[in-house]
Amino acid sequence: MGKQTTMNQMSGFTRQETIHLAGCTSSRLAYLEKVGLVIPERFGNNGRPTVVFSWEQLLEIRAIKHLRKDVSLQTVRKIIKFLDESGYDNSLRDKQLVVVGDEVFWMKQDWSDFSDRIPTTVKVAGKKNKEVGQYVLLVIPPLIDIVNDIWEAAKKSRVIDFKSFKQRAKVLPA
Repeated sequence: MGKQTTMNQMSGFTRQETIHLAGCTSSRLAYLEKVGLVIPERFGNNGRPTVVFSWEQLLEIRAIKHLRKDVSLQTVRKIIKFLDESGYDNSLRDKQLVVVGDEVFWMKQDWSDFSDRIPTTVKVAGKKNKEVGQYVLLVIPPLIDIVNDIWEAAKKSRVIDFKSFKQRAKVLPA
């Protein structure tokens, strides 16, 4: 059991590394945990445990940061609530989201019948929640942009050991 915990701890990112790679503040990280958007693993001493974030959580924090440029954290929570209540995976890191004014759209991609179908876009948030859940057509930037941002932050950071980061990152930059 002890070895498994060490492996998880070693494959994750410390709080300090996460702050640098995700480009957020310590208080923002604490808030994301408090409201239940990103819950890190804790290892060791209960009084002062080692806090470890996964690669997926790092992507999630970065995705929320991108979204926050255009919408409030309350809107981010509404999007996650909509995804939850609609039976979808509520992570934002792998969703292509587009903000138009005060409305947010999710572009669902299903390439299985591409010749017959184009990617579907669903409205996931908007003023007074009008027409949320309706389908529309939009085009938006992919997840790889978020991955590239994290790699760029790792290269520039004085906190991150880049060689170690390369072993822990699960996706290569484009």
